[in-house]
Parts: sequence; C-alpha cells; structure tokens
Amino acid sequence: MTTSAMDATGETPPEAPPFVWTAKYTGALFVLCLAQLIESLDITVVNVALPAIQSDVGFSDNTLQWVVSAYTVLFGGFLLLGGRSGDLFGKRRVFTTGIAVFAVASLVTGVATSAGLLTTGRALQGLSAAFVSPMTLAMIGVIFPEGKARNKAFGVWGTTTGISTSAGVILGGLFTSGPGWRWIFFINLPIALLLLWGAKRYLPADGERTSAKGFDILGAILVTAGTSLAVYACVQTQDHAWGSTRTLSLLFIALLLLIAFVAYEAKVAKQPLVVFSIFRSRAVSGANVVAVFVGASLLAMFYCLSLYEQQVLGYSALKTGLSYLPLTGMLTACAFLAPALIPRIGIRAVILLGSLIATAGLIMFARITPSGGIWNDVILPSLIVSPGLALTFIPMSMAAVTGVAPEHMGFASGMANVTRTLGSAIGLAVIATLAATKTADKVASGQNVIDATSSGFTLGFAVCACLMAGAAVASLLLPGKPKEQVAS
Repeated sequence: MTTSAMDATGETPPEAPPFVWTAKYTGALFVLCLAQLIESLDITVVNVALPAIQSDVGFSDNTLQWVVSAYTVLFGGFLLLGGRSGDLFGKRRVFTTGIAVFAVASLVTGVATSAGLLTTGRALQGLSAAFVSPMTLAMIGVIFPEGKARNKAFGVWGTTTGISTSAGVILGGLFTSGPGWRWIFFINLPIALLLLWGAKRYLPADGERTSAKGFDILGAILVTAGTSLAVYACVQTQDHAWGSTRTLSLLFIALLLLIAFVAYEAKVAKQPLVVFSIFRSRAVSGANVVAVFVGASLLAMFYCLSLYEQQVLGYSALKTGLSYLPLTGMLTACAFLAPALIPRIGIRAVILLGSLIATAGLIMFARITPSGGIWNDVILPSLIVSPGLALTFIPMSMAAVTGVAPEHMGFASGMANVTRTLGSAIGLAVIATLAATKTADKVASGQNVIDATSSGFTLGFAVCACLMAGAAVASLLLPGKPKEQVAS
C-alpha cells in the first residue's frame, strides 16, 4: 500500500525498516496456504469418489450431485459475508472459528450413514469455508508489506489455490482406492488442529471486537440470500433446464434480492456491508471481471477431463487422479513466474499472456477423440494449460486486493472469491448441460455411447477455451501497474 510522503505534522516520516523474512512470516504463510488448500480441495476431492459414496450411503442418481452442490451453494452464498465479518470482528478470530466448525463438519460428513446427514455435513463445510477462505488472502495482504515480500507470498498462495482442483482429484482417487472415501473427510481433523495451533502462534492477534450494533444485518441477509439462490439455480440446471419456469423464477428472485441489496447499501445502510469505494480501483474491478471468466473455465475443464478419462478412456479413479500429476507439477514449477514478471511488465500483461496460453491448452483438449491416449489427449494439453493458469490465477488474486486498505482486505478478498465462485457455478452448469445435450443428440442419431460422450466433452472443452479467451479480453480492463490505494 502506498503511504503519504508526509505525516499529519508535515514532517517526513522515517523510512520503514527493510523486510526480513523470519520464521514468523514463514509460519504465517504456511498456515494461511494450508487452510486455503483444504478449503479449496473439498470442492473437487469428492468427484472421483461419487460412485463409491452413492453405493455406500444410498444417494439416488438425481440427488448425488448434492454431495458437491451442498458445499458449493453455501460456500458461494456466504463468501461476501465471511469476508466482511473478518474486517468487523477480527480476521484471526473469524479464521479460527471457521476452521473449528470445518473440522466438526468434516467429522459429521465422514461418519454419515445417510444421504441427509452427509449432505448436511457438506453444507456445513461449505458454510465454514466461506468464512475461512477470504481470511487467507486478506491476512496475507495485511501481514506482508507491498513489494517483493507480498508478491512472493501471493505467489505461494496463488499456487496453492491453483493446484487445489487438480490435487483434489489426485487425493480423491488415492483415498477412494486405498483406505476408503471417508478418509477424504477424516484427514481434515488433524490438519484443522495443526491450523488452530499455527494460527495462535503465527497469525497477528486481533484488536477489540466491533460492536454488533454496527453490523449490517439486513444487508447480510439480502446478499447471502441472493448469492446463495443464484448459485443454487445454476447448479440444479442438470435436473431443471435453463429455460424452465423453476430456473428462471429462481434467477429472477435472486436478481431482485441482489438489486435490493445494492440499493439498501448505497442509500440506507448506516454502516454498509459493501465498501463500494474499492471498485473505483481498476485493479480491483478488473480482477473481479477476470475472475468470472477464469472460474467458469477452470472448474468446467476439470469436470470434463475427469469424466472423459473415466467414461470414454475407461480409466480407474486412481489412474484418473494420477494423470493430474504432470499438470500439478508444472503449475507448481511455474508458481513464481507471475511474481517475477509483474514488476517488469505489469499485472495486465501477465494475465493477458497467461490466459492466452491457457486458451491454447484448452483448444488442444478440444481435439480429444474416443480412442485418445493419455499422452496426446491428457498430459500434453495439461502441460500447456498449467503455466497459463499460473500466469493468470496468481496475478488475478493479487490485483483483487492491490491498494486496498487493511480494514477492507476481508471484503475485497471475499468479493474476489464470490465472483470466481459464481463464475464456476454458472460455467459448470452451462458446459455440463451443453455436453450432456450434445451427447444425447448424438446417441439419438444412432452414434454409439462412447463416441457420443466424447463429442459432448469436445464441445465442453471448446466452450472452456472461449471463456478463457474472454478472460484475456477482460484483462485489458486492468491498469498496467496498479499502485493506487483505495477505500482507505
């Protein structure tokens, strides 16, 4: 964050001492990145375990999607409230409370013997994650000073977030094929204990609690209801078409709630939940637009790839998980490309470059065939997509909180997560529907199921490529090297 050249007395303040990367900073970054990893992992870690969960717990074909959707709906719906809560009540306090609830929810989910109890546990996981995830990004922005130290910290955090989707598929395959799918959730318990200990030791303590009288309760209800309903309307489109009365009605109600929220925040609320002034920053507003396109493309890509490998190529859950290792390894290896390039060419240029590279990789995925092989159809495109994701996701996350004052970091990071999550929900719903519709049309025309399914995923990857190209266009909204402080 920029500082004034003079303090209130008109005298030039002393220069800040040079940053020293001590064990305290390393420990704080480890805690925040580990928390972000387990929260993000739990969105995708169940994908390859769904058949086993359905068999053991008794989900029907129509309700199985709620193993994923229960988490996603609550996570997306409460992100903005979660981020702002940290600003008002203390970031470490909200972080540790969220981790504790997440641990309890993981235990409930792991021991569940009925579909209802498992769905409840997943919903509680998503709810608690909505309060933890914004705190990880916000506290990095507060703990690390602007410059090389913060860029490095954001690079590690962004890599952790970026690899979580592929790592989730890998771990899901390993646990499902090994000790069983329940360990997908049990493993969260010792990690949560480690995080609670690490938070107390390494994260800065909060100041005094903000009075509950200053909390915008009506605004919180409106935005949470609106975003939750919007995410829900999107994730249920595989059962209820986009043009159905049910879906259109839900989306219309969600839109009305969000319009009412904006009007209330802008005209009525004495202490609004939303800090509208941060959107005067081109960095913040541009990053949120990019996040919609990246989120829509990324989650749908993993969805199509996982199902293509299992349903078309006939891979096991374990082999599908292991096939993500090259992508994860390359993404990790490219983690610090973005922080190194940003000081030289700016955030906008890095995101533009990364999204174009990722688009090229997705175009390669769109060339899959029913008789494809793991090298040409899976690994080679993965090695192209992964550096593109590293150059896109990390600076996008950095831009979302660039120049934002510490007291508004929680809201800014929560907002970035909201836009990415809404993009993911909408993108996955649209692409899954398009792929399923094309598959059904091909089967109806007499094509065999394997070829028809492959055609559906080809269309899915092509749409993912178009969305990532949209991220490249949206990156032009960003300034080259944003420096301004906003919402101070």
